[in-house]
Amino acid sequence: MNWFIVPFRRFADFSGRSAPAEFWPFAAANAVILCGLAALDHAIYGRNAYKISVIYFLLTLIPLFSLMLRRLRDAGRSEYFIFLLVTGFPGLGILLLLMTGDSIPAAPAVPPPPAPESAGLNLTKTAAALFCYSVALYWLYGLGQELARCGSPAWIQLGLMAAPPIYLLTRLYTKRHLPWPAGSGAVLTLCVSGILLIAMTYPYFSGLLRKSTAAATIARLTTMRETLRKNTDPGIPVDLKTAMPAPRELKLPLSGHPPNAEIRVATFTDIQDSGRWLYDGKNIYIDCTHMDPKGIPWSSY
Repeated sequence: MNWFIVPFRRFADFSGRSAPAEFWPFAAANAVILCGLAALDHAIYGRNAYKISVIYFLLTLIPLFSLMLRRLRDAGRSEYFIFLLVTGFPGLGILLLLMTGDSIPAAPAVPPPPAPESAGLNLTKTAAALFCYSVALYWLYGLGQELARCGSPAWIQLGLMAAPPIYLLTRLYTKRHLPWPAGSGAVLTLCVSGILLIAMTYPYFSGLLRKSTAAATIARLTTMRETLRKNTDPGIPVDLKTAMPAPRELKLPLSGHPPNAEIRVATFTDIQDSGRWLYDGKNIYIDCTHMDPKGIPWSSY
């Protein structure tokens, strides 16, 4: 079990090296564990529900991230390839390919030249960088919450996107005595301007996301009603499983109900706010009394 424990002990080592024998068993084991925990989440909490697996992923995020940096360095790759993670799973696949291969001996260490007196900690730029990184991480968390409310949890992808800012923040702390490179002031000014612009437009795009999800839900309701109409004959008792073999997933933003594809059968249109589809023997409805983004109760559809 030493191969599983060592990465946790070296979780703060972002500047060392790790051989393939240290990286691949740990990465493979965690991939299997995450898949197993995700299956357990689905069995316990339902489809698209990630709770236990998210907790485990957050616990292993920093050790795995530092291990990836050390493996890149050991394989002779630039540590900045870690930014491929912002592209999601395609970038992760390319990154895994870059981490294959044997270890490459490190070049002899050359002592850095003494820094001039003016190359100290620039408080303004450091504060601006910390502001940008912290806001970026906060918005990533907020995006995850928004996606969860709209029925599309994406915590693993958001965790991968958060890894590069975590690295930048760590590098800022470990190399704070070095002068900022030329042009950094313009880059930080652009970042702060972008943050302010996004802050002003975020409510608009958040509303668009909710309206898009709501429109997709109404379209699913129309499709299910059409399927029910085609698969039933007047005067013949309805076998709901035959008439509706594959119910569509119901996503209700702003309602607090998790996504599901269950159908509650009632003898009449009895709205109980269960957050499920409702079949009253004649038609399909949405069993939810909360308001949609337009302020209309979901049950009125």
